[in-house]
Amino acid sequence: MKKLVILFLLSYSVFAKAQEDVEPFDMYGPPGVVFTTLADALKDAKIAYKVKIDNQIIDPKMLPKLGKLSNLQALQLTSNGITQLPAEFKYLKNLFYFACIGNEITSLPKDFGTLEQLTELHLHGVKLDSFPFEIAYLSRLKAIEIQNNKRDVFYFPNSFGYLSNLNSLLLFNTKIDTLPATFGELKKLKSLTFVMCGLKKVPPPICKITSLEILVLDNNGISELPRSIYKLKNLKYLSLKSNKLTSISDYICLLKNLEMLDLRANYFKEYDVAILKILLPKCRILY
Repeated sequence: MKKLVILFLLSYSVFAKAQEDVEPFDMYGPPGVVFTTLADALKDAKIAYKVKIDNQIIDPKMLPKLGKLSNLQALQLTSNGITQLPAEFKYLKNLFYFACIGNEITSLPKDFGTLEQLTELHLHGVKLDSFPFEIAYLSRLKAIEIQNNKRDVFYFPNSFGYLSNLNSLLLFNTKIDTLPATFGELKKLKSLTFVMCGLKKVPPPICKITSLEILVLDNNGISELPRSIYKLKNLKYLSLKSNKLTSISDYICLLKNLEMLDLRANYFKEYDVAILKILLPKCRILY
């Protein structure tokens, strides 16, 4: 599933980086042994920098022992029958990368906010309704990805906007309702993707994130763009595929740095597109 979604996202983008072809897990921790069972990692805990446990059920009684891997830098847990992360997770003080895939965890522990080194967080096929308030303490967090969340709606806490170094946020097939006003305080966010998130309109806080360069809002129910879209002065790539748009505000002409606008699978007439081409002469428009 993860590789399929990466391919899906790459189809957008002339801005895709070469490193997107590399599994994120491989980008963290020193080169060397990757432990594939918890038992083996515990035997050599001092050198267990990278652990990837795929398609193995982990005994709930063994799970708290993860906390003994104090040097762990990259951890990926896939299809392990886990529904809750242990409180001992807080002892992974050197963890930079964490992925939980195909495990229906229903919450992140409050002490998750003590993982001061955490840089990248991937949650696929989980069952979360929100992040804990304490996520704001992850001051080094740069990238968050949530895919195929199994709860009806996912909520962002007010504290989410305090993630001062967040650079990339991706939600795929994860229903969201509203965004807190503080969401607009993500001053270093450059890439925002909300695909198949059940949006009926562009949440107002998004238009306050002036650092955005890439905005992808595909496969939602958006019928119009707000005038405040003009505030996204640094936007280079805007994708609105498969929505319910019939026109776009003239204010879009103020996006002087926009290089690509993807409007495919909407309801535009040739005349409307011709107007857009006049308003955005340097922008490639797909329709």
